[in-house]
Amino acid sequence: MNWKFLKTNWFTIALVLLLLSAVARKFVPTKGSDTSAPKKQERPEANPEKYTATDQQALLDFSATAQAKPVVDRAAAIAFIRRFESVAISERKKFGIPSSVLLGCALVNSAGGKADWVNRTNNYFALPCGSDWEGGTASLESRCLRRYESAWASFRDFSIFLTSQEWYGSVKKSAGKDWQKWSKELAKHGISDVPDFGAELEKAIQTHRLYDLDAL
Repeated sequence: MNWKFLKTNWFTIALVLLLLSAVARKFVPTKGSDTSAPKKQERPEANPEKYTATDQQALLDFSATAQAKPVVDRAAAIAFIRRFESVAISERKKFGIPSSVLLGCALVNSAGGKADWVNRTNNYFALPCGSDWEGGTASLESRCLRRYESAWASFRDFSIFLTSQEWYGSVKKSAGKDWQKWSKELAKHGISDVPDFGAELEKAIQTHRLYDLDAL
């Protein structure tokens, strides 16, 4: 390519170079740009769940033992609620304990079913054996926990356990259908080894709108 050719066709050459530069900038990522694939957004299911978390943060972090503290994330909590909501409603109709409180107690005490003893015992409330317990048992370190044949049996036994307490009648009369009063009363009577159980129970009920179950 000689000087005469460049001098004659400089405008055309410059235009071609500008076009090539523009094309290159379009397809070559600039520094600091995000080239990863876009995150897939969560879609609502065909039958949307009413009792969902208000955010995607870990909801609970506890165990009935100080050694293990499984974290209950949003998905695990929702799956747990869907599994047992009908049981909680049925127990409320039979015993008068708010469904939100029953399901909240199960969620908190068992860490959404992730506590290490749940699979071995079907015990979702961490109820201890006690001297008058005649059913199956399982050892957890230095503790003796009740063992059930099914998850439903765990809920039923917890309902019976609460109604058999001396304070149950007065609590039912004073709290009525008020789940917040129930939460405070149960925490006061020490039905759980979970640290700050009352606050954790209220948090679970409010976060997942479990109180909606009390009207079903």
